[in-house]
Amino acid sequence: MQISNIYRYFIFIIIAGLLSCSSEEDKRLVAALKFAGDNHIELEKVLTHYKDDTLKLKAARFLIENMPQHYSLEILHADELEQLKIKTVRENKLDQGDAYRIVEIQNKLSKARKVYDCQVIKADYLIENIDFSFKVWQERPWAKYYSFDDFCRMILPYRIEHEPLASWKKEYYERFSPVLDSLYQGTDVIEASNALSAFLGKEWLPNNLLMPFELPRYRASFLLRERLGGCKEVVDFAIYVLRSLGIPANLDMLYFYYDLSFTHYWVSVKDTTGQLVTTDFDIKGIKRGRNDDDIRPKRKIYRQCYEEQSASSAKGIGFRGLHKIIENNLIQDVTAEYYGENTLSIEIPHMEGEQNLYLCAFGRKGWVPQAVAPIEKGKAVFKNMGTGLLYFSATYTKEGLKTTGNPFFFNGRALHYYTPDTSQMQTVRLIRKTPLATRITAHLDNVLDVSMVCARNAAFEPSLLLHKITDTIRTNYNVVQIPDMKFRYVRCTASPGKKLEFAELAFYADDKMEHELPYLFPDKKLPAEVKNIKDNDPLTFYTAEETGSSLLLDFSKEVTAKKLMFIPRNDDNFIRIGDEYELFFFNGDKGWTSLGKQIAETNYLLYNVPRNAVLWLRDLTRGQEEKLFIYKDGEQKFYL
Repeated sequence: MQISNIYRYFIFIIIAGLLSCSSEEDKRLVAALKFAGDNHIELEKVLTHYKDDTLKLKAARFLIENMPQHYSLEILHADELEQLKIKTVRENKLDQGDAYRIVEIQNKLSKARKVYDCQVIKADYLIENIDFSFKVWQERPWAKYYSFDDFCRMILPYRIEHEPLASWKKEYYERFSPVLDSLYQGTDVIEASNALSAFLGKEWLPNNLLMPFELPRYRASFLLRERLGGCKEVVDFAIYVLRSLGIPANLDMLYFYYDLSFTHYWVSVKDTTGQLVTTDFDIKGIKRGRNDDDIRPKRKIYRQCYEEQSASSAKGIGFRGLHKIIENNLIQDVTAEYYGENTLSIEIPHMEGEQNLYLCAFGRKGWVPQAVAPIEKGKAVFKNMGTGLLYFSATYTKEGLKTTGNPFFFNGRALHYYTPDTSQMQTVRLIRKTPLATRITAHLDNVLDVSMVCARNAAFEPSLLLHKITDTIRTNYNVVQIPDMKFRYVRCTASPGKKLEFAELAFYADDKMEHELPYLFPDKKLPAEVKNIKDNDPLTFYTAEETGSSLLLDFSKEVTAKKLMFIPRNDDNFIRIGDEYELFFFNGDKGWTSLGKQIAETNYLLYNVPRNAVLWLRDLTRGQEEKLFIYKDGEQKFYL
């Protein structure tokens, strides 16, 4: 199609004006048009289209100026990987042949081609995205509380990262706008987000980690159709949904929270007051205030951006694990938005070799760097670090990371060092190796007020109370002495409003608990999972479908029980009887020092430890989840 003289004249005026200007935005627009090559015509069509609309022209410029950094990663056999993902999740298994095929595809990843948006994107695509973004923004009552910059950053972008380029906004809007309208008609953007999160979270399929390699990002249409994946896929889906409905949403993330291979993603929605409200976009919904259930330590928080950020140089930084963060100009450090601005300063003597200091966490596989700063005049200064957390300082040598001094707690203003005093020892009682998350306490609380009645006949006439759980449970193994009586049947009933839930439930004929009494489930309609409560595995469990329901046990004959043992549903991070444990304390430059090994004979361990020491309890028998803690006021205080 021949370009009209008017169009040529308009573009000439734009380019001439930009070349004569010195603003950074103008320079970036010229650079983007140049980078587009022959496709600059498509981008120029967009600028011409909005020549009489100042605000939409500004939005078009925002997209084009930042476009050179964006591309699709063209991965060979991506469609096949999508189908394998569907199969693996739905069947909850991975065939050996499929595993080999996935590795074959992964080995060809080096051949993946970057297809830059600037060089392929069409004017019609951009115009549709801009017009539709304005439509969904302006039709929502909360739009008046947000700036144009908020709109550009949190609603306008047409992509998240390097997923295939596609038109998704209208399709998501048509699917979910009626859903939102049916769930919520008010003006509160957080309540609107909460309604969507709670509703759509029910439709997401449980994920698994069976595939040795997955696509870096799935297509928007794939997520819309299949609703499966891990936290990254859930959050991508949430971003598509929320932005398509004019809800200002960010994709925030946490690198290296357990080791160098872990990244966690979540959504932050900007409230009309300017505050961030976070969500995993699941059935828990989204509420104002921090998400107390997410116990992942957040020492540095980053945001995936469309707008190009000022990237720092990683020159001179020996530890390469931080390079992908430091040099990535599409992620922004937003730690200050969560914790406020702060400064963490550490004095350190002159060192040989690399003149940088690292702040580290202690992860599953050792030291995990979170931030780096140059050592200048005997001091390293870090800006905007997560507060209420434990840090270790380290330097990088030929042998790797080497810690310096003792760990410290940072409260946002001051540092408190934990220097162990081996001259003052104290006896500690240890019951867990990780902090107790609220999602686990919710399961523990399900056994509260559970009643167990017994009878000699199935009609329960007469019946006697065998035991009622009246104490708040905060451990795994719970042993109860029960009345001396004969019975054949036991009926366990949950309290109203709670679901009956156990990991283990056992009855013993003797006080030493050497003779376990076997029982059956007369109700043949019960799910197979009910057998989990007598499989001697504290991680498997049974949860009733209805609240306030009962479970009938049949011992096949009359029996006399001396003791009852029950384990609520839990995370198996309590002390497990029979497992071997080893306790360490951090001893400055000497590193971790063992305080000895023990085999657990009950649901707690006793150790003598130095005062003011950071402690690390390891289960040598099983498991990976272990967190550092101190002992204060007669209990474990976990630091993340």
